[in-house]
Amino acid sequence: MDKYYNLLGLKLEDVEKYFNEKNIKYTIKSVQGKKDQDKLIISRVIKISEVDSGIELLTTKFSDSLK
Repeated sequence: MDKYYNLLGLKLEDVEKYFNEKNIKYTIKSVQGKKDQDKLIISRVIKISEVDSGIELLTTKFSDSLK
């Protein structure tokens, strides 16, 4: 999985674009906390796993710290 290590922490849209360009099948699973959901707006990839059907992306939402 070292080949995908540089994708960790990126926005989900950027990682999806990468896999689409390489024609790699992927699925997305999301984890969600219970606090301050209104402030969490940016989905980021926190784990990438190889599964039988391709790649599994685990995402969670973060706040936009620049605002």
